[in-house]
Amino acid sequence: MDINLLIQEPESEKLDFKQSHHADTLALLHDILCLANAWTESDHFLVFGMTDRGQVVGVETDGNRRTGANIQDMLRQSRLNRIPTVSMQTVLVSGHEVDVLTIKNRPDKPFFATADKDFQGHTIRAGVVYTRIGDTNVPLRESATEDAIELAWRERFGLGLSPLRRAFRLLEEPDKWQKIGGEDYFYHQEFPEFTVVEGDTLVQPFQEAWTTRFPDRSARSFYVKLCYGSTVLKRFVFVNCDGGRYTLPLPRLEQSQFEVNRNSIHWRVAQLYRQYFPIETALALGGVRIVDGPIEDG
Repeated sequence: MDINLLIQEPESEKLDFKQSHHADTLALLHDILCLANAWTESDHFLVFGMTDRGQVVGVETDGNRRTGANIQDMLRQSRLNRIPTVSMQTVLVSGHEVDVLTIKNRPDKPFFATADKDFQGHTIRAGVVYTRIGDTNVPLRESATEDAIELAWRERFGLGLSPLRRAFRLLEEPDKWQKIGGEDYFYHQEFPEFTVVEGDTLVQPFQEAWTTRFPDRSARSFYVKLCYGSTVLKRFVFVNCDGGRYTLPLPRLEQSQFEVNRNSIHWRVAQLYRQYFPIETALALGGVRIVDGPIEDG
């Protein structure tokens, strides 16, 4: 995010200006929870050194100034159901230092305290969902509206997403997938309508330059189907290589280099399989490059 463009925007669900850093951690935690739970399609920002009207005042002489590490420690000690992902950067704007706390927009909302947090007569209440509506935070003595809470939980479970994007989300947690019959069939333990099923063998023996670099050159290629009920959402080609030690997504050949996108849905499917060594190690053995390309969830 370009800070010079960001500070030209008005305060909103994703953006909150603070003239200075908070004097107490309770107020800071409240602001972070409100932003973390806000409904947006982008990350959220808490900007220190700006007035509500967008005037730059800086924080270079602020006695309450905190680092990103300070804030992360505070979050870890606040007994939350899960910890928001935050990062701090300092930028120079109009001759002043401005601290920008980025709160990553995560789908696993809502974030809330699991125990009351008190300070000078004010309380962040356990189990209460605080959020931000427009440019205003839900007050400490109130709660997010029912529809805002419902929206957060729907986002958590991906209920507003297409089946394919829901599957991409569910594959973030491979330990929640159960296998039946060796590794021919997987299903999600909470949403068993989502399955990963081994399909037909394509080529046996299979050989490409990268498979010949393993100690055992024997390999076969086969289809893997990602299903929602009886509907096949996606079909991938996988390769069982090194004599069965690895089950890997078929790499793409890009400018004479084999590569696999770490942000692809077939990369996530590969995490379900038992590997002799981690996938990264296996692909390195084959000379396959791992790239952080665009998200491939559709």
